[in-house]
Amino acid sequence: MNPGDIGREMARLLRDSTRSIEFTSAVLRIHNTGGGLSIQAETKSGRYLNPGMTALADLFLPLPPSIYEVRLSHTGEYAFLATPDVGTTSPAWLVFDDAFRYPGHPLPGMPLPARSRPTGAPTDPAVLARITALAAEFAELYTRIKGHAPKWEPGCTEAQLAEAEERIGARLPEDLRALYRVSDQDDETGLLGRYSHESLGRLVAQYLEGRPGTHGWQETVSDEGVVMETSPAGRVKRLSRNDWWVTFGSDHAGDYLTVDLDPAKNGVSGQVLEYGRNVWGPPRYVAPSVTAMLEEVLRALKAGEFREFASHRLIAEAAFHQDSFRAHDEVMTETTDVSAIVEPELVQELYLNDPGSVDLAILNPLSSLRHLRVNRADSVAADLSGFPLLEAASIESSKVDLAGIAGHPTLWSLSLAGVKHPIDFGHLAGLPGLIRLGLAGLDVPELERVGELSSLRVLTLDDGQVRRLLDAGVTLPSLAAIEITGGAPLAEIVRLRRRLRPDGPAPEVIEASGTLV
Repeated sequence: MNPGDIGREMARLLRDSTRSIEFTSAVLRIHNTGGGLSIQAETKSGRYLNPGMTALADLFLPLPPSIYEVRLSHTGEYAFLATPDVGTTSPAWLVFDDAFRYPGHPLPGMPLPARSRPTGAPTDPAVLARITALAAEFAELYTRIKGHAPKWEPGCTEAQLAEAEERIGARLPEDLRALYRVSDQDDETGLLGRYSHESLGRLVAQYLEGRPGTHGWQETVSDEGVVMETSPAGRVKRLSRNDWWVTFGSDHAGDYLTVDLDPAKNGVSGQVLEYGRNVWGPPRYVAPSVTAMLEEVLRALKAGEFREFASHRLIAEAAFHQDSFRAHDEVMTETTDVSAIVEPELVQELYLNDPGSVDLAILNPLSSLRHLRVNRADSVAADLSGFPLLEAASIESSKVDLAGIAGHPTLWSLSLAGVKHPIDFGHLAGLPGLIRLGLAGLDVPELERVGELSSLRVLTLDDGQVRRLLDAGVTLPSLAAIEITGGAPLAEIVRLRRRLRPDGPAPEVIEASGTLV
């Protein structure tokens, strides 16, 4: 389908969605990610519209990933534009460095610890004997409880293990190797509690698909990016992903087990972590080893601590299933009384909602705080000196005193919103490691000084502020990305991209226009 046909069909579907209302102009934006569609449709007055979703899906899913926009006048004239060089719209993201990552978000290519290099050597005989004995004991208990033996796939050979390790580039922990020698796959019998180890072939396939290791989260530049510490602290490296987290099992419900071959100082190689849809924040520490998991399952079964299902499943009430009471985040609404928080020293993320007027120093008992969000405040004294680990702060307040942020050694992300008075840029210039800054919609008399922030890589401004910088000759060549708010037309965003990177490749743009009859 040619661009003219795409634009005309978008305009027709947009007009059909306005049949019962009066409007002067309307816009329809489609973000085709290559795997799905994001659709925005509204009139100039802000009324949301509902164009034919099925027709839009049929039209756009076969097309290349891109942003598509049509603007329609009530008289029938329309203008169509498409470009793959704008990340999103409303707000718009322009990404100039696809390899940029926030702190704690490593790209693939991490060094492998020497102890985990493939050797081709057979599994440690003592470990193999121990795992074989534990599995046999489980099978005996299972048979006694269920009345039949557990169904396990035959074990792998040493040659199969060596081949798998050569493909992933790392030697598996000895006890996981031994588990695969006993059985290539557990069909949810409960050998590892609610989890099951998957086949060796599946382990290799999961590792090699996409990025090495566990899939990370919050990897795009538009995400917030602060990585929290796994509890207990010091055992797991504080990273969003790791080449040497090797997924080997799951609960078949969206949560996955991984062995950690690259632990932090207080951790051990082969420790087991969990990640997935029910694990919010950092990976969850499960056990120091696969061996420890098997031993805990047996303890629970012997103590009669299990749930028996009508099928073949037998789930031990193992201690490693239980999350610690303290999660990494906390929400406080219309209060600043931290005395009510259990274990305040473990809170890493705080949502402070509707606090009225507040001096942030009152939150100093939250000594492990890494991400602070203040929402809908009247006045904030931003004294951050009592938070030695703080990396990100977003403050929405009518009034804010920023004197207390200057010189903070670990703060790399700051976002301000709702401030009704001019922002003193001098306080921002005193942040030595500021990587991300958000000032959209605010009065910043010395905005041009943003060019002095040598560490700045990601900036959020409104379209008027961006034009102001460009008109002043500030182009910010070190930016990895810029977020532009304000709802500017896609054509204007493309023009701003050209001005921000005049020496870079010209944005790829397709345009068409016409009139509906």
